[in-house]
Amino acid sequence: MIIDEKHRQNLLNVARKLKYAWYSVPTYEDGKPTDTYLEYLSLMYNPEIAELIQVLELFPNTLSLIKFAKKVNMEKQELMEKLEDITQNGFVVKFGRQYALPFPLFIHDGPFLIAKTYKSKNGSKFAELGTKYFYEEEYYKKWQNTKDGTPRNRILTVSENIEPGQEIVPAEEVYSIIDQNTDFAVVPCPCRNRAELAGTRKCKDKYPIHNCLLLGPYAKASLEFGDPIIKAITKEEAKELIKEASDLGLVHNTDNKAKNCTIICSCCECCCGHLTGMIKYGNPRAIGKANYLAHVDENLCVACGTCIDRCKFSAIVVNDIAEVNSDKCVGCGLCAVTCPNDAITMRRFEREEVPLDREEIEILD
Repeated sequence: MIIDEKHRQNLLNVARKLKYAWYSVPTYEDGKPTDTYLEYLSLMYNPEIAELIQVLELFPNTLSLIKFAKKVNMEKQELMEKLEDITQNGFVVKFGRQYALPFPLFIHDGPFLIAKTYKSKNGSKFAELGTKYFYEEEYYKKWQNTKDGTPRNRILTVSENIEPGQEIVPAEEVYSIIDQNTDFAVVPCPCRNRAELAGTRKCKDKYPIHNCLLLGPYAKASLEFGDPIIKAITKEEAKELIKEASDLGLVHNTDNKAKNCTIICSCCECCCGHLTGMIKYGNPRAIGKANYLAHVDENLCVACGTCIDRCKFSAIVVNDIAEVNSDKCVGCGLCAVTCPNDAITMRRFEREEVPLDREEIEILD
């Protein structure tokens, strides 16, 4: 909880840094961070810690322990000891002897990635406040789109069923994204975990929680927390994890940029902050579609209806054969993965421009 006005001001200083970063923060119409969000931050940063960490920059920019200690006028060892708990909880990023504020993405999702945090006495409070500002205060709109309406995340296609002879574009296919990296950490799905703690999860008996991937430096940073729930895995294990998620019916997505992607999510239709925007909140740009489209071979299709059960976007109807609505199909490939007659393949269909890279600082005012 927020203890006094000084505590609130220090939390505001932190929130203002987060505000201008990728994903930003929930704000009122006047641009000030909401009281709900500040209360959420107070669960991470008590008055003493809030005063210390406001001098840090956002990850991946870091501050050395020596410079950090000088800025807050404290001995290095004492500072390290004061920060030990919050670095283990992921509330401050620690790379060796370098420190940084977590990115807004991790502020929102981090408490549901680390068992030490979500199993703590504050776990359900994080879920309550996070759910409140995400939906009631409409943070989901910033979560799903940049100010110009560009989706922040995009669907990835699974390659097993890309039509023979069709181009497999490395930036747009899930296994190719994995191949671009050497470090992987498997973490709980923060969306399903948050819903679980809030008591609103509808897919409890359908999908597991522990099958999202962090990539590259973000994988390394998460492993520094030392939490046993976050595990390093090999490239081959990462691909197997993704295949299992596809078979179960989870949709893969990543950052909407062609390189330096940080995460591969395996998403359900009821908990995901992006998919619910498209399915529940009527935002057709809540997530970018893949540049592939499900194609039905009418000679192989027996109109069994398996694809209807697999599609989360109401993109398929079955008459004499399965028929795909190209406007609704997002190109995930779930219908193709389990078609019992191999009647569905994924065909290249240009409709989205994937940025080469995106600046993770965004001017919102």
